[in-house]
Amino acid sequence: MPSAATILELVKKNKRLEEENKRFRAARGSNRGSEERFRLISETIHFGVFELDQEGSCLYANTSYQKIFGLSLAESLTRDWRELLHDGDRGAVFANWAAALEKMATFSMDCRIIRPDGTHRWVHVHSEPVFSDEGGRYTGTVEDITDRKQAEEELKKAKETAESANMAKSQFLANMSHEIRTPMNGVIGFTDLLLDTGLSDVQLDYTQTIKRSGIALLSLINDILDFSKIESGELDFESIEFDPELLAYDVCDLVRPKIGTLPVELLCRIDDNMPAMVQGDPLRFRQVVTNLLGNAPKFTESGEIELALLVDEETDDQVKLHAIIRDTGIGIPEDKLTAIFEPFQQADGSTTRKYGGTGLGLSICKQISNLMGGDVWVESRISEGSIFHFTAWLGKCAEKQASPTMVPVSLKDVRVLVADDNVANAKILKQVLDASGMQTTLVYRGEDVLATLEDGFARGVPFALCISDIRMPDMDGFAVARQIRSSSASFSKIALIALSGALERDAQRCEKAGFNGFLSKPARREKLLQMIGRVLCDYSPDNDCQPEPHEKIHTQYSVREDLKHSIRILMAEDNPVNQKLAMLMLGKAGYKVEVASNGIEAVEKYTATPDAFDLIFMDVQMPEMDGKAATQVIRQKGFDQVPIIAMTAHAMKGDREMCLDAGMNDYITKPIKREAVFAIIEKNVLNKERI
Repeated sequence: MPSAATILELVKKNKRLEEENKRFRAARGSNRGSEERFRLISETIHFGVFELDQEGSCLYANTSYQKIFGLSLAESLTRDWRELLHDGDRGAVFANWAAALEKMATFSMDCRIIRPDGTHRWVHVHSEPVFSDEGGRYTGTVEDITDRKQAEEELKKAKETAESANMAKSQFLANMSHEIRTPMNGVIGFTDLLLDTGLSDVQLDYTQTIKRSGIALLSLINDILDFSKIESGELDFESIEFDPELLAYDVCDLVRPKIGTLPVELLCRIDDNMPAMVQGDPLRFRQVVTNLLGNAPKFTESGEIELALLVDEETDDQVKLHAIIRDTGIGIPEDKLTAIFEPFQQADGSTTRKYGGTGLGLSICKQISNLMGGDVWVESRISEGSIFHFTAWLGKCAEKQASPTMVPVSLKDVRVLVADDNVANAKILKQVLDASGMQTTLVYRGEDVLATLEDGFARGVPFALCISDIRMPDMDGFAVARQIRSSSASFSKIALIALSGALERDAQRCEKAGFNGFLSKPARREKLLQMIGRVLCDYSPDNDCQPEPHEKIHTQYSVREDLKHSIRILMAEDNPVNQKLAMLMLGKAGYKVEVASNGIEAVEKYTATPDAFDLIFMDVQMPEMDGKAATQVIRQKGFDQVPIIAMTAHAMKGDREMCLDAGMNDYITKPIKREAVFAIIEKNVLNKERI
C-alpha cells in the first residue's frame, strides 16, 4: 500500500496535469477565435488575400481574391493566378516570381491580367515569405489598380497634350519674334541712317515719326512676348557675372535722349559698398531698371530724375541690390499704387493715349523681380513725384583686383573744383572723386568759381582741375570757362571739363569756350576718371603725353576714335537688306566690314586670314551652314580668341544659352540697334585697349 507521502505526490501531479490541460483547452479556444477573426476580416476587405505553400500551391484565397481574378472558390485554390497574365507581362512576372521563391524573398509588382470573362484588369501583387514549424509559406495581397492606372494614363496624356501645346506656343512665339523682328531691323536701322543724311525739316519730322513708331511697335512686341513667356512659364534666367554700376550708367545713357531739351537733371548715384561684380541675369535686371527709369521722362517735365543703386542686405554668398528711381513728375494717386502693377492697368485711363504704353511693363517688372527674389513697389502722391523701388537677390563673385587704369595714381591728392547748381549731382560727383583719392571742393553757383580758384592759388593750394555743369542759373558753364580762360592769373591754364545733360552737340560750344573735355550726364565713373586722367595729362610737365592744349576737345568717344578705325569685322548674314544695313551702319561708324552670306563662307573667310578680323557678327539662321555650326567649326579649329557675337531674330528661352554653348561670346537680338552693336564692339574689342 502506498505511503501517505506517495499519495500526496500523486494528487499534486494530477492537479498539475488538470491545470495544464485546462490552459491547453483555453489556448486552443483562443487560437480558434483568432482564426475566426482573421477569416472575418479577410472576407470583408477589398484586398485579395492569399496563402501559398512552398511549391506555390494555393492554401487559402479570400472572396476579394476570387472577385479580382474572376474565379470561383474551387478555381482560386486549384488554378495558378499566373495563368491569367497578359502576354506582355508574362515573362517579367514569371522571372521575378521564380527569383522570389528561390530566395524566399519579397515579391511586389504591377501587372495586367485577362480574366476568364475576357476583361482586362491591372493588379498589384505583393507577397512575403513566412517561416514556421510547418515549413516555408507565402502570404500576400492582390489589389485591383485598374482605375488608378487609367487615371495615370489620362494624366500622362493630359501632360503630353499640355507640353505639346506649350511647345507649339513657344514655337509660335519664336516664329512670331523672328518674322516681326527681321523686317523691323530694316525699318529702324535704315531710319537711323536716314536721320544722319541731309533732310529738310519736313523730311526730318516724317523720319523721326517713323522711328518713334517703329520703336513703339518693337516695345509693344517685346512686352507681349515677355508677358506670354511669363504666363507660359517660359521666362528663363541665366547666371553670369556683370557690373551693376556699369549697367546703371548704361541705362542712364539709354534714357537720357528721352529727356531731350526738358529742364530735367538725370542723376545716377551708386552705393560706395556696391560690389564690382555680381552673379545673375544682367538682361532681366537691366530690363526692370530700364522700364522704371524709362517711364520717368514721360511724366516729368522739370526737376530731377535720379537712379540710385544701393546694397540692402548681404549674406555669405548673396547680395540684395536696391534700385531707387525718383522723379519730380506728376505723381500717382494713392488708390492706384497697387493697381498699376496689374496687367493692362495704368494709373489713369487716359495715360495710354497721352503717354503711350501697353500697361504690361510694370506687371512684367513685378513678376521678374519676384522671380529674382525681390519686389517692385512705388511711393507717390499727386504733384509730388514718384519713387519706384526694385529689389533683387544676386550672387556674389570672387573679388577681383581693380584695374589700375580705373583710378590712375596721378589722381591721388589732386585738387578739383566742382561747380553744379544741382546739390544732389554735386554730392554724387564728390563721392566719386573723393573715392579716387582726389580732394574735392563744391560750389553751387557759376559766380563762385573764379573766387574759389583765386583763393586756392593765394593760399598756395591751387586747383589742378575744374569740373563745371553747363546749365546753371545766372552764370552758366560756358561763361565760367570763358572767364577762367580770359583771366591773367596762373590758374587760367587749369584743366576744364564740362558736364552736360544735353547730347553731343554741346561739345563744339564747350571747345570754343575753353573746355578740355566734355562728358554727358550722368557721367559714368570709369569714363569720368579716364577723362580726368587725359586732360590732366595735357597739362602735366611730368609725363610723356604733351599734346597741344585746346587742339581738340576730348569726349568720351574721341579717346577711342583712332582704335575704332582699325577694327575689322566679319559680318555673317544671309539677308541682303541686313547686309546692306550692317555695311552702312558699321562703315559709317569707322569700322571696316566684310560680309559672308552663309556659315560656310564665314568659316572659309575667317580661317583663311584669321589676323584680318577682330570680331565676327554671326547670324544664327543661315543657309548652307547656320551660325551655331559655323561657330563650332571655328572653335574646333583652335580659334578661341576672336569674339563671335550671335545675331538672331529669336528671343526665346534657351536661345542665348544655345549660342553661348556653341562657343559664341555674346548675343544680340534683331532688330539690331546701333547703340547695342557699338556697345558690343566696345565691350569685346575696344575695352581690351584700356586708356
